[in-house]
Amino acid sequence: MQDGTPGRLAALADRLEALERTLAGHGDPLYGAAPAADARLGVVALPLDGGVTADDAPVSRRADEGFTAASTIKVYVLQALLEAVAAGEHDLSDEVELRADDQVTGSGVLKVLSPGTSYPLLDVATLMIVVSDNTATNLLIDLLGVERVREVVAARGWSGTYARGKLQAAPAGDQKPSTSRTTPRDLADYFARLWRGELLPADLTAVAKRIYLRQQFTELGRAVGYDSYTAEIGESPIVIASKSGSVRGVRNDAGVIAVGAPGGERRELVLAVMTEGCPDRRFHAGNLGAKVVGETAAAVLEALAPGWAAG
Repeated sequence: MQDGTPGRLAALADRLEALERTLAGHGDPLYGAAPAADARLGVVALPLDGGVTADDAPVSRRADEGFTAASTIKVYVLQALLEAVAAGEHDLSDEVELRADDQVTGSGVLKVLSPGTSYPLLDVATLMIVVSDNTATNLLIDLLGVERVREVVAARGWSGTYARGKLQAAPAGDQKPSTSRTTPRDLADYFARLWRGELLPADLTAVAKRIYLRQQFTELGRAVGYDSYTAEIGESPIVIASKSGSVRGVRNDAGVIAVGAPGGERRELVLAVMTEGCPDRRFHAGNLGAKVVGETAAAVLEALAPGWAAG
């Protein structure tokens, strides 16, 4: 895969600057009268081939700035779980019981299912990623301990990442909960190293990839005509394996995009897009931040894989 000519990369930098202004609400009929002063767009993108790392990624904007992680923090919980499985401490067939007091608000399906049922760790991990299940995430954090997740993050060198703890959990006393944080570079590094087989044994790398490929919530493909069903049945020129994250004012998505003719050779790139400070606080298909994430992905594809739609 080409890593972008200087001209294309310069044009992309200008486009990302404009998209940050869009994120703030400039020119928008709803928010243009009082655009946000603190809106930020962070991006890291790199080809998977050629030995390029997140540290020397050809696309790097606010790469090391901390952003609210939202549900992208779940990728590090998955990494901690699979490392524990690799160490023989757990097996993906082991079961955990869902109790009524485990069920929390936000995304996911376990919150509406009957408590008292036990689920294999593989299914819990899959729900955590593919439907961003908060209850599933908390079950895994209870199993592993948040300190274990933090140790894995530190050992892998993801220095811009902090896992606060269980999701949607009430703070103790009057303490205001802090948010989990990560950076575009840490997310990009995670996906690049995972896809290259550098983080886990081969069998568990395959497990992680299969989970991300089943993702049901992605913003990366919304501006390039991505059809997840067509991708699932192997007929799409673009396949996305990713993890998104959303809270009010924040839309993030990171993962691996493969482009090329179905059944033929595909070109793969890693992309992490993070936003914060968007004035659109709606959980809505037309959310401004979500649109910016999608348009960012389209601009990066045009710069790093021009003509990809033709295969």
